[in-house]
Parts: sequence; C-alpha cells; structure tokens
Amino acid sequence: MKKKIMIIGTGGTITAKFSKHCLKPGKLREQEVIGYISDARSIATIKTIELYKIDSSNMQPEYWIEIAQTIYDNYNDFNGFVILHGTDTMHYTASVLSFLLQNLDKPIVLTGSQVPADRIGSDAKVNLLDAIRVAAETTLNEVIIVFNRKIFRGNRTRKIREIEYDAYRSIGIPKLGTIEYDIRINKNHIINHKKKIKFYNNLEKNICIQKIVPGYNPKILSALVNLGYKGIIIEGFGAGNVPIETNSLIPAIKKIVNLGIPLVVSSQCSIGFSWMYLYECGNKALRAGAIPAYDMISETALTKLMWILGNYPDANLKKIKTIFLENIAGEITGVREHKKKSLWEY
Repeated sequence: MKKKIMIIGTGGTITAKFSKHCLKPGKLREQEVIGYISDARSIATIKTIELYKIDSSNMQPEYWIEIAQTIYDNYNDFNGFVILHGTDTMHYTASVLSFLLQNLDKPIVLTGSQVPADRIGSDAKVNLLDAIRVAAETTLNEVIIVFNRKIFRGNRTRKIREIEYDAYRSIGIPKLGTIEYDIRINKNHIINHKKKIKFYNNLEKNICIQKIVPGYNPKILSALVNLGYKGIIIEGFGAGNVPIETNSLIPAIKKIVNLGIPLVVSSQCSIGFSWMYLYECGNKALRAGAIPAYDMISETALTKLMWILGNYPDANLKKIKTIFLENIAGEITGVREHKKKSLWEY
C-alpha cells in the first residue's frame, strides 16, 4: 500500500511566475506544481493544502505556529509531510518546527526551488520528487530540508547561495543523506524518538539577532530592551568575541542580564562555533552572564529562544540557560571544548 503524504503549500519560488519583470511567488497552486512531476503520485497518495502564497521573506512567527498546528491536526492520518517553502527563510522555518513539534515518528520535509516550476531546467521537479520520496521511503523522523539531492537536519542548515541550485550547507554535522537511485542515509546521525509527539503553540516574537561590527554602539543593546525585546542573540567575532575596550559591550551585557533577559553569543563565522572561554574578549562576556551558543547556529539559537520564552514564561535565567543548552532535536551537542570539535569539520 502506498504511503499517504500531505503537501503543505506556503508559496516560494517553486510556485512563482514572472510578473512585471520580477518573480512573484504564489502564482502556481500546489496541484499545478505536482502536475509537472509525472512520478509523484506513483510514489505516494498525495493530499495538498495551501496555507499561504507568499515570498518566504514575508514569513512570520504566527505562520510557523499555523504550519505546526496543521501538521499536528493531521499527524495521525499521514505517513509524512512535505512543506513547499521559499528558500530565503526555509532554514528558519525548519529550525522552529523542530521545537514546536517534538518526538516525531515520521518525516517532516521542507523543500522548494531556485527556479519556478514552470521554467525549463527548473530544480523544482527534482527537489519535490526527492522530498516526496524521503517522506514516503525513509524513517528520518525529524524536521529536514531536502534540496539539490541532499538531506539536511533542519536546525543545522544555513542558506549559503542566493540563486545556485546547491543552496544549502549543513553546519556542525554532516548532511543526513544523499538521494540518488537509492536514498543513502548517514546512520550515525539518525534520531530515534520513543515518546509521543508533543506540540507547542507559543513563541515569543520579541527576540532578535545582532551582528557585531567594529564600532558597534553598545547603546543599541539598551535600546533593544527599551523596545521590548525579551531575548537577544549576539553574533560575535570568531569564537564568540565582543569588544571590551573602546565601545565595550560588557556593561550593556551586565545590565541586560541583571534585568533577567537572556543574551546569547554565537559566532558570525559561516561554519564557526562559540567557544567564549578561549579569549579575554569572549571570556569577559561569559563572566558578565552571556550564554554561549557553542555549536548551535545563530538562526537556531533565535528560534530556540523564541520557543523557550514562549512556553516557559516564568523561567528564570538559570532555567532558560539549562533548557537552551539541552539537546532537544539534534541542534546542539554536549561538546564544550574547541579541541573536541568534530573531525569532519577539518
């Protein structure tokens, strides 16, 4: 018997057409996109639902909750889910879904394309067919991104190219698999859940990422607090370093932490991690109360903090830090020293 797969449409380039000399997502319906793939319905019984017709640059936290709610409401009726999504914020959506929907026992696959489905040479056909295959044929029971014949953990993925087909890269762990004639899975990184699915329907929206640059004004951090932000991610230099002399961030960090607001320091290096203990510039921020992201990427740190503050509103900073550094969905390891960084990274 064929597996039952639900395809959830949110728009993105895969549904786009040229309008007034530029691409406008949402012009193709999901049924039309599937129509370009003759083999799709031979793999699985497919049902489609359209939630949005947006460019993913317009994705919002409340949309993430609706996507998660849709999956949860239909969870027992399908063997897997495929979400059609724009590529610009796909990794944010994949990351947050890994926290909103925990203890999965079936795949939730996000995919899209860099070229609209109705254009010659589009990558839409391959990506969508691969996504349906992964959802129907594998036991990758987590939120994943399937793109350009590769399988990535959603909360470990970053978009690194704006229009090329090889758009994504896995950060911190190897890719989960490759799709050829067979689907080849990296079995060392499979997640096996033994608990019942758990759905969370709250997110704290007032979380932001700040990329530190030479000359960054520390008053910006205080202004963020005045604007009502409940959590801040700082992308520090290198291994999580921040200025400590001219324009020192240390007083601002202390002030924010004393207010009970979590402040996380990640690395702005594309494939770098936050080892704040290494240098004085990171160590002083650590001692001021900043939380190190370690091998968690900035985008995931953002969505995880949104989830924590949305669902544990009464948690103090100690509790928030404990949950933040806990491995929920494969987004962080227990590695706390740079010398133990995974060999494959080198």
